[in-house]
Amino acid sequence: MKKYVGLFIAWGLFFISAVAFAAANYEENVVEAEGYGLSAAGSATEVQARLTARRAAIADAQRVLAEEMAAVQVDAETRVEDAALKSDVVQTKVTALLKGCRVVRESYEDGAYRVTVAVPLFGEHSLAAAALPRKSGRQPFPLAASLSRDEAAKEYGPREPVEGGPYTGLILDCRGLDLRPAMSPVIKTTAGEPIYGYKNLDSAEVIRRGMAGYAHTFEDNTARAGENPLILRAAGVDRYFNPVVTAEDGGWILRENEKTHFLDKAAVVFVR
Repeated sequence: MKKYVGLFIAWGLFFISAVAFAAANYEENVVEAEGYGLSAAGSATEVQARLTARRAAIADAQRVLAEEMAAVQVDAETRVEDAALKSDVVQTKVTALLKGCRVVRESYEDGAYRVTVAVPLFGEHSLAAAALPRKSGRQPFPLAASLSRDEAAKEYGPREPVEGGPYTGLILDCRGLDLRPAMSPVIKTTAGEPIYGYKNLDSAEVIRRGMAGYAHTFEDNTARAGENPLILRAAGVDRYFNPVVTAEDGGWILRENEKTHFLDKAAVVFVR
């Protein structure tokens, strides 16, 4: 990881390290990091001391942000770090994104400066735009009848929604399953068959707003799925990042999508 950070930052600014904060927040579409800095000894004026401390804090925040960006999952098998090491184009884009990070909060007290910098996860100039591949076409969603039957359906029956269709989106209840967020998750059946993934969507639209929203409750951050979502309980999680549903539920999702195309619109939310 430290070698990778070295690819991002080549500045020789003086900085200190403190207990730093960094996080990829999928609910707010941002990766943030905090940095701390002190003025250099012997600064001629208070203004000079403050500017020196600010430069140090920004450099520290960029160092922490580089580590956090590198660790963001592109999909279940690939992190941003892996994508950058395999592609000079991705590395160049990620480096430019880091250098252009925004200062969103800053404070100065008792000679110490604290800065929070951020880059967006999705959007025109975002981590997704740097790390996700652009593709010209999309594969159709599988047919519901093509899914394999499985024994798990006996244990995990579908959770009936309050109202019937037509449905405006999909909410998968993944609470208690240790689902972790990724930029490009895949919904699979318990037989291992993918029913929703990056290959089925327009890449420009995924880069703009992501494939799915993440929420901690059914009341927060679920507007993406619309006013009448299909709500189902996930049967499990594959490789920590991919929700798994029974073949029965997968067939239900695909049949309903043929009516209103909510999957095509990425109107999907995972509650975790």
